Amino acid sequence: MSPAHLSVAPPYHLARTLQSGQCFRWTVSAHQARGIVDGTVAVVTQGPRGLAVCWDGPRRRLAMLRSHLGADQPLAEIERTLAIDPVLRRLLPQTSGIALMRQDPWECLVSYVVSAFNNIPKISLSIGRLARCFGGPIANGAHDSSFPSAARLPEASLARLRTCALGYRAPYVRALARHVAAGDVDLDVIARWPLDDARAALLALPGVGEKVADCVLLFAYGWGEAFPVDVWVQRAVERWYFQGRTMTARAIRAWARDRFGPLAGYAQQHVFAGARRLKIRPV
Repeated sequence: MSPAHLSVAPPYHLARTLQSGQCFRWTVSAHQARGIVDGTVAVVTQGPRGLAVCWDGPRRRLAMLRSHLGADQPLAEIERTLAIDPVLRRLLPQTSGIALMRQDPWECLVSYVVSAFNNIPKISLSIGRLARCFGGPIANGAHDSSFPSAARLPEASLARLRTCALGYRAPYVRALARHVAAGDVDLDVIARWPLDDARAALLALPGVGEKVADCVLLFAYGWGEAFPVDVWVQRAVERWYFQGRTMTARAIRAWARDRFGPLAGYAQQHVFAGARRLKIRPV
């Protein structure tokens, strides 16, 4: 692996970003993070001068890796704006430094379809098994594989897909692959559409509900107005902003878009991280 350096500005926090439930192919240890990006193993360490990176990708792709890690975002300015909100101002001392990652739309879409009614360790397990069963080999990644393309999955048997711990989600993953491989939907084109049109196109796909669509809009396409609502976020918003009053996920999304505008996605990450840290558990 060739070494490289990525500059980052405070308050960027690599571990908090990678452990915020956005992406499922990174593991974080006490001293470094290891992940698979663009079919390449990357090992990243954060130090006082920025991010030390070892990977086999071409150096011209370092900008892509920096974007993937969210290390190119003006977090100090963003967090100053978020701190105007009294709830986020209380959370930020514990959650500061979380950036929004930018992911491959296909991998992100499958990951979040797999995430439905699931937990982060199980999602990571399923995504890892999908890669090992259907992906390709990776140089210097003895036990790693690249994420399978849509073309690799349309003819996979449901029995084999279920060996990847997909459960009832296996038919959805195969159906998604068939739509994408057949050209029924172009995930790259969706990136250029207005937000509401992009959301509608995602919602028309098998296994994609409102929360999955918002995760893809936020973590793959960079739509900052997206505010994914899972049970953690819903309970925290109800408690912290609405005095415990029950709100629908749709009402919360509309409220967040109005309250935070293009920073709604950042606000969501701090609410999610704060809810887990403070154990605002779903009922």
